Amino acid sequence: MDKEKVLAALNLDLEHEMTSIVRYLHHSFIVSGPIRAPLVSMFRQMATDSMQHAIKVGEKITALGGHPSVKIQEIYEPGDQSIIDMLKENLEAEKHHLTLYEKQLDLVKDNTPLRLMLEQVVVEESAHIEELEMYLRNDATAVGAKK
Repeated sequence: MDKEKVLAALNLDLEHEMTSIVRYLHHSFIVSGPIRAPLVSMFRQMATDSMQHAIKVGEKITALGGHPSVKIQEIYEPGDQSIIDMLKENLEAEKHHLTLYEKQLDLVKDNTPLRLMLEQVVVEESAHIEELEMYLRNDATAVGAKK
């Protein structure tokens, strides 16, 4: 295992998870409409899940002798967003995170505990993608999309 590459990859993961916390909380604040309550709940749960991922990754970085990043990735702040816009933005971010984690599995194939940790995060990210896709599968006008 190339420790420096793994630490760089894990720090990138940490930055993405920290960004997700901010994005999901922001969406939980600004979402409106008739299905606000379940979306607020979902966005806040996903923020909590991202925080748990960040904790796992940050602790692993430290355990490997690295220093966890305090950076976040740049967040696009478009102002007003429809529910559909928020769901699509989160879906794209989750797909990107999943791709990052899946690529890293090769970097850690010789470290069973780290590989298993990343595999669990892959499972959880996949569940987020599925949930967001189910929200988006419905008629867009029923969930407050801008026309």
